[in-house]
Parts: sequence; structure tokens; C-alpha cells
Amino acid sequence: MNSQSKYPPGGDAKAISKVAKNHFGGSYKTMFERHGWVLNEGQQHMHQAQSQIKETYGSIREFEIYFQALWPDDISVLLTSFWGWTPETWGTVGWSDQPGLTHRHNLLKELSDPFICVIYVTDRAKADPDLKGMLSGFYLVSHVTGDRDEFSHPMHHNTEPSSWQHSLRALRAFSFLPEYRLKAIDVFPELNRTGTARSVSRWGKIIEELSEINQLRSTPWIEVPVFSPGKMDAEPVNPDIKIEGMVPAGPASASGYTVLEGTKHLPRELYILRLTGDTAAYMGRPVDDSEIFKIGLSVSPELRRQFLQKSMPKGAFQWQIEKTTRKDGHTPYSFTAAVAGENAMKKHLSQNAEHLGGEFYLASEKQIATAWIAAHEAAKNFTDKEPDNTDS
Repeated sequence: MNSQSKYPPGGDAKAISKVAKNHFGGSYKTMFERHGWVLNEGQQHMHQAQSQIKETYGSIREFEIYFQALWPDDISVLLTSFWGWTPETWGTVGWSDQPGLTHRHNLLKELSDPFICVIYVTDRAKADPDLKGMLSGFYLVSHVTGDRDEFSHPMHHNTEPSSWQHSLRALRAFSFLPEYRLKAIDVFPELNRTGTARSVSRWGKIIEELSEINQLRSTPWIEVPVFSPGKMDAEPVNPDIKIEGMVPAGPASASGYTVLEGTKHLPRELYILRLTGDTAAYMGRPVDDSEIFKIGLSVSPELRRQFLQKSMPKGAFQWQIEKTTRKDGHTPYSFTAAVAGENAMKKHLSQNAEHLGGEFYLASEKQIATAWIAAHEAAKNFTDKEPDNTDS
């Protein structure tokens, strides 16, 4: 990687081209779509890329560093399958029995320290059906060896205790965003062959094909908690502001269920979630035709829904996606445009519905529908007014 802060003549274009090739399949159009950049009329993606990159990342150099930071060209990539994807309780990759111990020993000689381990969920798993057969995420795995119970939550210790005991410690974990998640068989067609999927599951497979690696590392992801004894994760805090029913939008970076690094340059969707169940029982009073809704913006409304659901005890109340930008047929927005849309929803609901704290409202179907229309009008108007970033 070039360590210079300034490039020789033509070096900035080469740096952009390299990132486009390694992370976006060589397509400048894909790079624009993933970032939510709008191509100005009469311009070409290649010619407008430099100004958009400087606007978003600060410089071409920071753009280059960002895309080489976690997943550099020289890191090893291993593929295997799991029965599910719960890195918050399972912080390890392991092998079984004496052959597994030997295999781990030999494999470490071929893998960088650390290495990337990409996980797909097997079709036979008793997991979330939306995850079956899908590339769910990846670990950054060290060469630290140990028993699997050292790197997993006690809830797993009595489940097939003789399996996967020859383990490696995962340092970090990352989930592919549901809206961008790939089918394992589409990226690795050989999994269709007899015995290949079983072999990958038992031993893992080192991925060396650059096109496959580029497809994986260009798929948007967020960092998620990985099991580590004694580790605590801070909850996000959003201070209230003066207007009742209004709280700060976003934020652009957040602790808790997301980590900034993998998503800060992705476009945002507006969303509305509905809490299904007996609303009157939940509120402890009659609510007429109103229900409880959560509004906001996110790079992944589905992950936001999952986070909220996991924060509740199991019961009759379930968070469901009511509306999202993509579901409604719109193109996701820049962060600042999405903020304008989110604030329009808050303004309407704070004036016409009952604020329940944070971004939660007791509202009718009509109030929600009107707020949603106002949100996208505000976001679109903001997008139309955003400055022209063409090269001077």
C-alpha cells in the first residue's frame, strides 16, 4: 500500500481504480450505488468519482486506507459452514477429534495471523430460515488455540461436547447486512457438488480466487459483538432535545448494535417498525385504533428490528417492519438527506400522535401514512438541494 500522502501524477486515479476493481467488481456504477452517490446529469461515473470520494472520505488517501484496513490483499480467507450465526455467544472456529487437531496444526501453517473466516449457514440448520444457505458473516480469527468452551458461552458447553474442541479464538465478528446478503452457492457453485459442502463444513476451505474474495469483501457488513469472557458492550445514548417528541437524528456513528467502520459510507433507509400484539394491554389503557411504532433511519432496518426484538423478553409482542425506503420503491438516501426525512416524521408525529419517548409513538394508520409521505418528500427535497460535487 502506498504510504505517501500525495500521489504522483495520475496516482489518485490509479488508487480509485484499484479500490473499484478489488471491492466493487471494477464497476464505478456499483461504487456509486453502494455509497448512495447521485451522478450529475451529463457526467460519467469515472469522472465524478474523485469529487464524490473527497466529499465523503476527506481525501483519496483516506478512501484507499479505509478499504485496505480490515481486509487487506495479503490476508488469508477460509470458508466454512455453521448451524447458525450467533458470534455473541460463539467466538470460535473449531475442528473435531484427533484428525481435527492434526488438521488445525497443518492449516495454521498456511493461514496468515490473523485470518478471515467466512461463515455460511447450512441448509440443515435449525436457524433463522432467512439465514439458511446464506453467507451470514465473517470472523477475524487469531492463531490462539484452545478448547471450544474457552471461547464460547456456557449455554453451548453441553451441546455436542466432543465436537469442535480443537478451536481458535475469534478476535472480531462481522455480519453481512441482510439487505445485501449473498447465497453461498451463488458465490461458490462448487458447493453443489457431492461431498463438497460436507468437506467445507468439516475442514474448511482456503479461498484463493480473487474474484470470490472481492465479492465477499465488497458486501456491506457491520461489526457485531463476539463472545469474550467479561466483555461488556456500551448501550447507545441519545440525549433528548427540547421539543417534545423529537430526539437527535441518527446518529451517523453509534455504539451498541452497530459499529461505524463497515457502514458509515453506505446510504441510509428510512423505516417504520410496528409492535404487534395487544396494544391496549401493553399501554394499560384503551388506545382506540392506535398502535405503537418505532421510526428512524438505518443502513439496515432489518438488523435494527432484530436488535429491538432481542432487547425484549420472549412473548406475544413482536417488532415487524412496516415500511422501509427500499420496500417502498425508493432509492436509499445520503445520511444528511435521511436525517431530513426522519425529522419530518418526528415533527408530524410529535404534533399529531402520542410520543412514547425516544423514537416511539402511539399513532393511527393514517398518522403513520402521512408521516411517511412527509419523510420521503423531505429527504428527496434535501437530495435535490445537495451541492453539485462535480470537478472544477
